[in-house]
Amino acid sequence: MFYLLVFLLPWQTRYIFYDPQLFGGTWEYGRLSVYGWDILLVLLVVWLWPRLRQEFILAFRTSRSFYFFLLLVSLGFLTGAWATEPLLVSYWGLRLLEGGALWLIVRALKPKLSVVFWSLTLAGILQAVWGLAQFSSQIIAANKWLGVAAHPVAQGGTSVLLNEGGRWLRAYGGQVHPNVLGGLLVITSLATAWLITKASTVRQRYVLITLYVLQLGGLFVTFSRAGWLALFASLAAGWWLVRESRAASQLVIVVTALVFVIMGAILWQPTKARLVGASTSRLEQQAIEERVTGIRESKSLLANAWWHGVGLGNYTAALAEYQPGLRAYRYQPVHNIFLLVLTELGIVGLLLLLWFAWRRLREYNKSLLVFLVPILVTSLFDHYWWTSASMLLLFCLIIALGDQLTSSTAPDRGL
Repeated sequence: MFYLLVFLLPWQTRYIFYDPQLFGGTWEYGRLSVYGWDILLVLLVVWLWPRLRQEFILAFRTSRSFYFFLLLVSLGFLTGAWATEPLLVSYWGLRLLEGGALWLIVRALKPKLSVVFWSLTLAGILQAVWGLAQFSSQIIAANKWLGVAAHPVAQGGTSVLLNEGGRWLRAYGGQVHPNVLGGLLVITSLATAWLITKASTVRQRYVLITLYVLQLGGLFVTFSRAGWLALFASLAAGWWLVRESRAASQLVIVVTALVFVIMGAILWQPTKARLVGASTSRLEQQAIEERVTGIRESKSLLANAWWHGVGLGNYTAALAEYQPGLRAYRYQPVHNIFLLVLTELGIVGLLLLLWFAWRRLREYNKSLLVFLVPILVTSLFDHYWWTSASMLLLFCLIIALGDQLTSSTAPDRGL
């Protein structure tokens, strides 16, 4: 059940039980939903409850990072006392508690890292192939059972690339935005790269490299610059941190560079639209302006709420009060998690987050630190690790895996 949960995390199929409107439009950040993997997580919690209680006591006594995580969650719930939408505070507070429960589940079950990474790899392959098919056909059709909305290439709001060479639809996979797919595929690609470094036979390594290349292709057609940067930064960090696997790490880096060079050459026009200066594309200029505007809006909200915040999950609600009357899709969280947490939870919340991150780094398994690098990099340019339920839980999974301190060399040979 746990490995199935890991595999299903990227799927966005959900039941929306609360769907409020904001100035007559769909308010995505006000929706409350139950995802398919929520059910699996609840079943695991019920099944493992006696062991989870023991792990909670042990974690509270032995892990300073878990202690600060609980303080952060408690502060999140407390902000409901002054937030515009207390219901959103409760919802996202429960999402954080889900992450804590997953952390305890990992501690209780002590899953094999190799099987966890195979689950992530298979999930990444499906998303990558899906994204490659979308980019090749330039069509994303709606399917409610897969949790996918339609994204016509000519429709405003669809994420596309535009320059003198044409208009290209970026790959979404099964995610709400190409950047989210990019962040997801960086994590799954790193899981595959980890398996490559642990492969015990040449045949197994070739199979894994093939799966890795497919995920790189999916990552490339998201055209997520933050995702690209995060992947290369992570591979460089992995090469430096894990000295005993440097030969295998060099192989992974060479394969990655070759795939990106070849795909960049084949898809030069859309790649050019993404890389060669903002002046080449009106949409690139607009994207930069929106991010700069988001930072200004965050500073405006902080002017009166820097010490207590506007409330967990309430960024867009507070923004709608500050600038009423805009279209609903215009209200977006600031594209920087640290600014977002500061705005929602205040200075105390940001300090708790930073202290939690510092304590977790000190406790974390050195050989797995590479998985924290893409989260840090993408957190500077986007918000989905905090505002997407599935990505938040994936983040908590990565945080929890750092407790797997024993070497998994033997299980890896068994696979």
